[in-house]
Amino acid sequence: MADKLDKLLSDYFTGVLDANIKLRRAELKYLSKHVPDENIGGGRKQNDYSNPIELSMIREEDDDELSAWIWQKEIIDMWYELTVEPQRTILSERYGRKKSWLAISMIVHADERTCREWRDRFKQGVGVWLSDTPEMVRRFNSINHP
Repeated sequence: MADKLDKLLSDYFTGVLDANIKLRRAELKYLSKHVPDENIGGGRKQNDYSNPIELSMIREEDDDELSAWIWQKEIIDMWYELTVEPQRTILSERYGRKKSWLAISMIVHADERTCREWRDRFKQGVGVWLSDTPEMVRRFNSINHP
């Protein structure tokens, strides 16, 4: 693969991105149960309450790696839903099944160069959103925008 976006798309279409998200949630759920006691002064804790669901949600929201993976998955999902069927086939065959451009062009009945252009448009649209942080992105670019 040529760049980080190709690797990310390959992870998305092969299911590695979903597995990473599930694995990270499991790590946060089971491996970070031990919270150090900050009661140094002695005595008993005053405002102690235990909300395990709240604490697990806070842990997930505070995890930068997990939130980045979820952001990437949501952006690719959104763009994939906007694409038309031949482009979806091209993306799934190229990144999910690792087929050659010749095989893909025969499947969708289009020229190899056309298939690559459709892939490049998709990568350009996704790349604009993934190059920025979620807070900085304020615009929406069409897939078919020249």
